[in-house]
Amino acid sequence: MKTQSNEWLLHEIDRLNQEIAKLDGNILGKGEEIHENKALLKAIIEGFEGYIYVASPEYRIEFLNQALIQIIGRNAVNEICYEAIHERTSPCPFCQMTPIQQGDVKRFEANYPRNGRWYSCANSPICHMDGRISLLAMVTDIHECKLAEIAAKERELSLQQKNIALLSSIRDRHQFGKIVGKSQPIQKVYDLIVNTAATDATAIIYGEPGTGKELVARAIHDLSERREKPFVPIHCGAIPENLVESEFFGYKKGAFSGAGADKPGYLDFGDGGTLFLDEVGEISLHMQVKLLRMIEGGGYTPVGSSQVRHSDVRIIAATNRDLKALIKQKLIREDFYYRIHILPIQLPPLRNRKEDIPLLVAHFMSIHAGKRNVPPFSQDMLDRLDRYDWPGNVRELQNVIIRYCNQGNLDFFEPSAPPFMKDSAAASHYAPTDALHLLGDIGLLVEAYEKQVILAALDQCHWQRQQAAALLKIDRKTLFNKMKRYGISLSRTAR
Repeated sequence: MKTQSNEWLLHEIDRLNQEIAKLDGNILGKGEEIHENKALLKAIIEGFEGYIYVASPEYRIEFLNQALIQIIGRNAVNEICYEAIHERTSPCPFCQMTPIQQGDVKRFEANYPRNGRWYSCANSPICHMDGRISLLAMVTDIHECKLAEIAAKERELSLQQKNIALLSSIRDRHQFGKIVGKSQPIQKVYDLIVNTAATDATAIIYGEPGTGKELVARAIHDLSERREKPFVPIHCGAIPENLVESEFFGYKKGAFSGAGADKPGYLDFGDGGTLFLDEVGEISLHMQVKLLRMIEGGGYTPVGSSQVRHSDVRIIAATNRDLKALIKQKLIREDFYYRIHILPIQLPPLRNRKEDIPLLVAHFMSIHAGKRNVPPFSQDMLDRLDRYDWPGNVRELQNVIIRYCNQGNLDFFEPSAPPFMKDSAAASHYAPTDALHLLGDIGLLVEAYEKQVILAALDQCHWQRQQAAALLKIDRKTLFNKMKRYGISLSRTAR
């Protein structure tokens, strides 16, 4: 019986020894894990480029890292944190002890009284096993960045104040840079120009052809802080699709056939200034992706290069098209649209601000009359201009004034007839024959009338075919083809 008891005791001792060995192994493993965690925490604390301290709910310092000990000049453990660190007699106004005790993490910026520098602070709770919650503060020096931010805000405020003063001074003026007008619609545009110039955000100008979109973009640039840097206008619809990327981003020597040397692109030329994307709706989807990446700070890569470059440009876009309709047609990316449609400016057509026509006439006369003795506009002439609908807007009016200054005739497309058919001897000289009227062939009548219009335009332009083509708003080749079709000789004397 005793032997069995001894055997059982020995068995139990052996079992307990095995359990103790297992327990020792677990303890050893836990010890190694704790050691590893301490080493990791020490590396994090020593590698942190800033100051770290831990404070109790009673504001007593429980820990400081070496960087903070050096700036204080002593190891201030067990001292009051706002006295030792911030040299105050009461808790700091920016202290986050209360929310930390509620388990929240707080981030803020503060100015350190010892050296007057700015710091970014992140305060978070440390929960102890006994239920206490200490404050862990991690502080980073942001002084240079903060000063730059303050300076930028001061510049922006100063620019806004200057622009507000400028806007107040132009309320009763009739001209803003090269933009002429005093009507209410154009005064609203002046407001938008000033406000847009005070920021650096992407802007887009909407308006019919000839409303002065580039003039508005230049006015924004000239009022902005980028005024000393380049203004680079780009007509997006005039760049061939196979060249658009190299034109914007430039290319490296050997990138393609004919690339004999490195060539900078628009983004290089415009660095620090403004890029004006006229007719932005003509940009392909492929190019929109690349421009979107550049606008969002991802940079761009010249053709034939693997090096990403960056350019500090402000984008001002312009279009006479409905970009939302282009989105539905899958011609404009929605993300690209929302990236450029930040500060929209809508330009009024001339027909909606006809009270500006006399000012515009006087402005263009002063530019284009030169030393010629051009007769002043009569009230009847101004009334004719006022009755016209101006589909070509201010640009069309300028062309009318240029013709008036050079030829002495007020010719423009009034609703009843082409300008060169009004009060013109050519209108009767080239009238359709009675035979055509009797024949009643509509096709022949149309051809006869078209021939009559072409001959009248040639007569008015003294048979200068390039000018006649421009007057007819067709290209020169089309005019030559029509002259050949209707048997109109290429020289006036041979007709």
